[in-house]
Amino acid sequence: MSDVALSETVLKNARPEVEAWLAEFVERNGGFVGSVHLSEPAEEGEIVLVASHNLPVSVRNGTAVIPLGKGMAGTAAQRRAPVAISDFQTDTTGVAVRGGRAAGSQGSLTLPVFHPEDDTRLVAVVGLGFTEQRDFTAEEITKYAEDATTVLTAL
Repeated sequence: MSDVALSETVLKNARPEVEAWLAEFVERNGGFVGSVHLSEPAEEGEIVLVASHNLPVSVRNGTAVIPLGKGMAGTAAQRRAPVAISDFQTDTTGVAVRGGRAAGSQGSLTLPVFHPEDDTRLVAVVGLGFTEQRDFTAEEITKYAEDATTVLTAL
């Protein structure tokens, strides 16, 4: 057990209703770890962590505010497209940030979610991690992305 405390930023932005949705999302999809970052109340060019499931405190603190283009969530937000990594632990593309490896996931996926009435407006980025290495098919990514849009019901 770590004696590291959650940062004030993580505590301030926590959304229990989104965390409840996330726990169900992770379980429903057979993952073991997950996260939700929102574009609001973030500053321009950033997303903020509002919910996590099974993420160590160090990862939660380290991903509390993410600049667009950094890490999996920031890259998905910047590209406005899903980002899939077959093994987060050994990834060498530069998308998987070293500090995030503490979460222990291998197959990892981040999914941007857009406003239902404006498909150019990013609302959230949903992360999903698995204990095993995964090569995600286009069909799987589409299925997970469609399910990720249900986060809008928790906002």
